[in-house]
Amino acid sequence: MANLQAAVRAFATDGRGPAELCERINTVMCSNVASGKFITLFYCVLDSTKRQLTYSNAGHNPPILLRGEDVFRLEEGGALLGVFPDWKYEQRSIELQAGDRILLFTDGLSEAEDIGGKEFGEERLVEVFRQVRELQAIEIQTRVLETVRSFCRGNFRDDATLLVITVA
Repeated sequence: MANLQAAVRAFATDGRGPAELCERINTVMCSNVASGKFITLFYCVLDSTKRQLTYSNAGHNPPILLRGEDVFRLEEGGALLGVFPDWKYEQRSIELQAGDRILLFTDGLSEAEDIGGKEFGEERLVEVFRQVRELQAIEIQTRVLETVRSFCRGNFRDDATLLVITVA
């Protein structure tokens, strides 16, 4: 993780897009990650003036975009980092609209299990997100985390990280 953070800091510049950043980081990680290990990364640049989000998804759980009643997954990108040294990543730009909500999360949320071993799952995550979509970002984050925490009785198997973007 320290190597990843250092690589992101080193390669994240104003002129480098998310796809190029993922390619550069992947090259570094391929020589620094132990065999059988990998890293996922969702890297985006948010331009609030243009209301544009440009991103590349390197094997990470696709963030969820709610736009009205429609649900979109931010999947464009490529393979996870540290496995395929010559992988070419893609990026996509989306125009954000008033009312859009984006949920970025780690698998610790979607894979949280109840006492019977049933996972919370991404579909349930989408449903909770829809129910609280009209709230402010911090309130959405709190409610989603509380719901998952209640589901798994606070016994997360993995890190549970959640970031919410709301567009006014």
